[in-house]
Amino acid sequence: MAAVQQSGGNPPNNTVYVRNLAEEIKIDQMVEALREIFCEYGTIVDIVAKKSLKRKGQAFIVYDDPASAAQAIEDVQGFELFDKPMTLEYARTKSDATVKREGNDEEFEAHKRRRLAEKERKQAQEAQEAQKNLKRPAGAAAAATAAAEPAAKAKGPTKPAGGAAVVPAEYLPPNKILFVQNLPDDYDVDALTAIFSRFSGFKEVRLVPGRKGLAFVEYDAEQGAISAKESTSNMPLGDESKPMKVTYQRQ
Repeated sequence: MAAVQQSGGNPPNNTVYVRNLAEEIKIDQMVEALREIFCEYGTIVDIVAKKSLKRKGQAFIVYDDPASAAQAIEDVQGFELFDKPMTLEYARTKSDATVKREGNDEEFEAHKRRRLAEKERKQAQEAQEAQKNLKRPAGAAAAATAAAEPAAKAKGPTKPAGGAAVVPAEYLPPNKILFVQNLPDDYDVDALTAIFSRFSGFKEVRLVPGRKGLAFVEYDAEQGAISAKESTSNMPLGDESKPMKVTYQRQ
């Protein structure tokens, strides 16, 4: 067995992060193929492959020990699956399955809360960056577009990092968490709870630390979130009657 070594800069752990998978292959078929390849290196606890556009082409293979993950990374690196060479490294954080096996219920819930908070922080940051781009002066935007055109023509159509098209927030598929933007600065958890708790399955409101005007609202099921979104989108709030923007969380 090869010695456990670092890969991709992340410390050794039980989970292998796999990139550059064929996006056109169905998830069930991809998981079956990955299991067939990676089961040779140890006991697999879980395989997670994402369906969302932003995360297609990626998967996580969770083993019951780090040595199995190390051997898999060493042996399978660059192996072609569905005519695409896989890129392997250790996952950046512990998987849900690993935390659940190694810790108690309280530790598992804390892990899930940290993961959700990090996900929401990233989405909030992306939303604010998008708002900044929209507010750029017309002249600056036109100049940037003109400067980019020669390179774009030379290289052909481009895609965002990761190779998948990014779905506009307005067209994201329904899920049980809403992303709320354009809130008045004085709107707190209580004020938002008063609005969103009227809908079935309301669970909680979470503000984004350090970022004003943003929040996430979670329901027990999609139907509650769907009803809330339909009823509250563009609702005027505050003294300035700012229209509240409500979309689904990006998965």
